[in-house]
Amino acid sequence: MKKIFAISILFLIASCGALKNSPKDPYVGIFDFIIFEVDNFGDIPIKWTLLKEGENYTSQMEFSGDGTSPGEIEVNSTILEDEVFTIEAYTSGYDIYFELSVEEATISGSMMGMFNIKGTRIK
Repeated sequence: MKKIFAISILFLIASCGALKNSPKDPYVGIFDFIIFEVDNFGDIPIKWTLLKEGENYTSQMEFSGDGTSPGEIEVNSTILEDEVFTIEAYTSGYDIYFELSVEEATISGSMMGMFNIKGTRIK
């Protein structure tokens, strides 16, 4: 009985140590951001989900507001370079791109280099 208890405690300690050593990616998460003052649409709220598969990042974006949205967003690529994500996407017949910087719980950047973006991490 003492051996089973001792082995159980040993496995518990070992498993906790293994979980503690697994690094968490600082970028992965779900974010809400707003693209400010887009022509013909005004401010556009977006929900951005950033995932990591192996060494590569993938994104999903969707419009999250109650107002008029331009259509669906199809993300083509997500590239991290110099701590800035460049995301190429397609929506409403246009190829667009985002440049986004993630700093802990905040996000900032631009769409097409013309429209400012600000937001926060929600998960």
